[in-house]
Amino acid sequence: MRIIHPRGMAAIVLGALLLVAGTAAQGHAHALYAAHSWHEGVVLVQFAYAGGEQPTYAKVEVYSPADARVEFQNGRTDAQGRFAFMPDAPGLWRIIMADNMGHRVEHPMEVNAALQAATTADGAPPTEVGPGGFAMPLRILLGLSLIANMTLAAAVLRRKKNQPA
Repeated sequence: MRIIHPRGMAAIVLGALLLVAGTAAQGHAHALYAAHSWHEGVVLVQFAYAGGEQPTYAKVEVYSPADARVEFQNGRTDAQGRFAFMPDAPGLWRIIMADNMGHRVEHPMEVNAALQAATTADGAPPTEVGPGGFAMPLRILLGLSLIANMTLAAAVLRRKKNQPA
């Protein structure tokens, strides 16, 4: 029977934990996010998966505060995962995007007359943080997991190579 050295056991446990952490992070890789910005009365909604990819040509439905059951507008995202529309009334608007692969996000958005017409001092419309900001922590975690797993694999291979047969 072969006895595993405590340091070797620690490496195995660390590797297993990193593998589980990497797998858990990948499980959320297809979560959907939405952020909107105003451009002279037009709302631009940017959709993105947690990994940073954009859902191209996905179905979008917009519901106005006047009637929550009848679509105000519908369409598809463009090649960059964007969708634009012009709200015509203040209140709570709902934008729903579904990508036909089981992923769906509902983005509520409050519209008021001041926000519709607002621009910043330099003339640019006020914007919210875009979807790229959602992906950075996940990318860092996956990168660190990849480096740790590669280091662990190299150590295991080196150890096997140095052991007598």
